[in-house]
Amino acid sequence: MISSYCRRYASTSASNPAAWARNTLPGGFTSDGLKHYGLLTNFGQESLEQLKSQEVRRRKRQLDDDTNQPYVDLFSKRISDECSDYLKSQASPSDILARAFFGSQHFMPERMILTPIHLLSGESSTSIPSSFQVKDRFLQWIVVCKSPLELILSWQVSNVKGVTMLAFDPALRKAYHGNCINITEKELDRPLAATGLQLHKTYAQFLLDGMVKHLPSTKTNM
Repeated sequence: MISSYCRRYASTSASNPAAWARNTLPGGFTSDGLKHYGLLTNFGQESLEQLKSQEVRRRKRQLDDDTNQPYVDLFSKRISDECSDYLKSQASPSDILARAFFGSQHFMPERMILTPIHLLSGESSTSIPSSFQVKDRFLQWIVVCKSPLELILSWQVSNVKGVTMLAFDPALRKAYHGNCINITEKELDRPLAATGLQLHKTYAQFLLDGMVKHLPSTKTNM
């Protein structure tokens, strides 16, 4: 599960990237892991460490409830050997991924829409941070879990909430972008929802492509 990965890698020295690279499991980033994390943490709104064991057990039982599963996706893209070697040389590849994701030209239209809203509210940063730390806010995202290889951010708009995951697998030389949203798969069977879902998938892949394209620029700007 992704949450266990977060605890595992968080305890690894960030100053020694070779140590965590040796411990990486190829293909270890899964949509099921992201879904489990979303369900257990109420889509990043609550910390596992703060939940009572009884509540954790109750939420774990939900994982087997096939009638109430949230929507989840996970997209991956192979990156160049040069970008992969660059990420592996960094203490925190997840920070590089996040800067590339939010700084890409593909994300720019959304960023231009959201920035004035959050400038007025003053609740979140509108400048891309050089390092993303747990509880940091950027636009409508809040960092809820971080390891050298992964970053999970939560968001909420009205009654819809979810988590966004960015990750790097050095063994497979792949970058990942995943989403888990508190909309059940049954609700997505409706015609209008199905159309919206297809648009979301296309946009999510578009954002992943933008992140990968922008990775060389983050190296130049370091």
